Amino acid sequence: MYEETFKNLGMSPNEAKIYEELIHLGESSINTISVKTNVNRSNVYDAMERLVEKGLAAGVMIKGQKHFRAAHPRRLLELLKEKQEEVEHILPDLTKKFEFHHQEEEVHFYRGIEGYKNYMFDILKEGKTYYCIGAKGMWFDPRLKFFRMKFDRERKKSNIQFKHIFDEEVKTKSPEPLKFEKNQYKFLPKKYCSNLTIEFFGDYTVIYTGEDYGKLKEKPTLFVLKSKEIADGFKKLFQFIWDKSG
Repeated sequence: MYEETFKNLGMSPNEAKIYEELIHLGESSINTISVKTNVNRSNVYDAMERLVEKGLAAGVMIKGQKHFRAAHPRRLLELLKEKQEEVEHILPDLTKKFEFHHQEEEVHFYRGIEGYKNYMFDILKEGKTYYCIGAKGMWFDPRLKFFRMKFDRERKKSNIQFKHIFDEEVKTKSPEPLKFEKNQYKFLPKKYCSNLTIEFFGDYTVIYTGEDYGKLKEKPTLFVLKSKEIADGFKKLFQFIWDKSG
C-alpha cells in the first residue's frame, strides 16, 4: 500500500516491500519475511542489512534464532530530515557554481505539472511584484491544490504583490483567484481575450496557453525568457493595458 512512498524516500523495491511487511508482522524470521513478501532469502538478507544500516529495522534473538523487527515509523521523518540536511550542506557550493555559469539572459522552457511548479518557485525566488496579462486562474488547476496553498503561504511571508489583468470570463467561470490576498486586478474586455497568458516578475517573462479557465493543459509547456530589458518592456505594456482596463 505504501511501497511507492517508501521508494520515494530512497528505499529499494525489496526494502520498501520488506519494511511494510515488517510493520504488519512484528518480529519475524528471514524465512517468514521471504514467504510473506515473495522475495528470495538471499535478497531478504541483503535488504535487511540495508534497512538496519538506515535505522529502519533491528535484529533480535528469539530462542536462539535471529529475527527482525521494523523501527518505529517516526524514523521515516528522521530519514527525510537527514536527506534535507545533506542537501542544505552542499547547497551553497552548488548555488555558487550554478550562478557562476548562469547567463544574464537566457531562454528555456518548463513542461508538465512539475515544470509548472518550478516556474512558481521562480516567483518566490525573485521575490518581486508579479504581473499577469490574460490571467485565467490556472493556479487553481486541481493538480496544484496543495502546492498552491503552500506557495501562497510563502508568497505572503515574502510580501510578494500580485497585479492581474484577468480575462473577463474569470468573473463567472473561475472567480477563486480574485480572492487572493495582496492582489490588485482588472479585466480585459471579452473581445480581447484569448488562450494566451503572459506573466512577468523580476527579470522573468513567462508565456503559455491553457486548456480552460482554472485548468491547465494535460502537459503544459511554459516558455521562459530571463531578460531585464524584455521584462521591463512588458511592465510598460502592462501599465498601458492597466490604465485602459476596467
